[in-house]
Amino acid sequence: MGHFAKSSLGKVVQLVNRKLSALGLSVLLHLLLFSAVLLAGMPSVEKKVEVKRVPVIQAHAVDGAELRARAEKKRKIREQAERKERERKAAIKRKENEKKKAAEEKRLKQKKEKQQREKQAKEKKAKKAKKAKKAKEKKAKEKKVREKRAKDKKLKEKKAKEKKAKEKKAKALKEKKRAAEQKRVKEKKRQAEKAQAEKIKEEKRRRQLQDEIELEAELEAETALMQSRQQNQAMQRQLSQLRTSIRRQIEKVWNKPRSTPAGRTCKVKVRLLPGGEVGGVTVMVSSGNQPFDASVEQAVWQASPFPYPDSVELRKELKELEMTFVHQE
Repeated sequence: MGHFAKSSLGKVVQLVNRKLSALGLSVLLHLLLFSAVLLAGMPSVEKKVEVKRVPVIQAHAVDGAELRARAEKKRKIREQAERKERERKAAIKRKENEKKKAAEEKRLKQKKEKQQREKQAKEKKAKKAKKAKKAKEKKAKEKKVREKRAKDKKLKEKKAKEKKAKEKKAKALKEKKRAAEQKRVKEKKRQAEKAQAEKIKEEKRRRQLQDEIELEAELEAETALMQSRQQNQAMQRQLSQLRTSIRRQIEKVWNKPRSTPAGRTCKVKVRLLPGGEVGGVTVMVSSGNQPFDASVEQAVWQASPFPYPDSVELRKELKELEMTFVHQE
C-alpha cells in the first residue's frame, strides 16, 4: 500500500510539474499529502487497493485555472481588507491630528489671551505709574516755579538797590572824569600842535632824503639792468654754443635706421648730471617709428659726457635739455 501511495504520488508530481503553475502545485501537494494520511490510517489493504482514483487527481490538475482565480479573489479580498484597514488607520490618525491641532490652537489661543491680559495689565500699570510720575513732576515743577519767583523777587530787589548805589557812584566818577578829560583834552591839543609842527618839519626832511635815495636807486637800477642785459646776452651766446656742440656730438654718433621715412621727427628731454654725464632720456614727442626713437635715445647715451660749463646759471639752463631730431635723406 505504501508503495502504491509513493508511486501514485510520483506520477501526480510529474503530471503537476508539466501542467500546473506554482500556486496550483502548492494546493495539489497539500491535497495529496492529506489523501496519503487518510489512506495510511485505513485497516484493510484490500479495500484501499480499490481506492485508486486517478481521475480525481486529473480533475484537480484540470481545475488549476479555477484555483488561481480563487487565489486571485482571496488576494483581492485581502488587499481590499488591507486598504480598508489603512484607510481606517489613516482616518484615526487624521482625527487624532485634527484633535491635536484643535488642542494646539486652543492652547495658543489661551496663551495669546493670557499674553493679551498680561499686556493690558502691564500697560494699565505703566499708565498708572506714568500718571503718578506726571503728577509728581507737576508738583515739583510748581514748587520750583514758586521758589524761582521768590528768588527772582529777592534778586530784583537786591539789583535795584545795587543799581541805585552804582548810579550814585557813577555820577560822582563821571564828574571826576569830565574834569580830568577837559584837562587831558587841553593838554592833548597842546601836544598835538607841537607834534604837528615837528611832523611837518620831519616830513620835509624825509621827503628830501627820499628823493635822494630814489634818484640813487634809479641810477643803480639802470646800471644793473645794463649789466644784466650784457650778462644775459653773453650767457645766451654761450648756451647756444653749448647746445650746438651737444647736438653735433650726438649727431656724430647717431646711427639713423635706413627703413625710417624722411621727415620723421622725435623730440626728447635729456637730463644732465654734474660733470656732463647723461642722467636720463625721455621721448616727449614720438616719431611714430619705434626704431627711429630708439636710435635717438641710443645716440644721446652714446655721445655722453657732454661739455659742462663752470657758470651756475648755465648749469641750471643745461640741467634739462629739450632737443628735436629730424630724419633727412
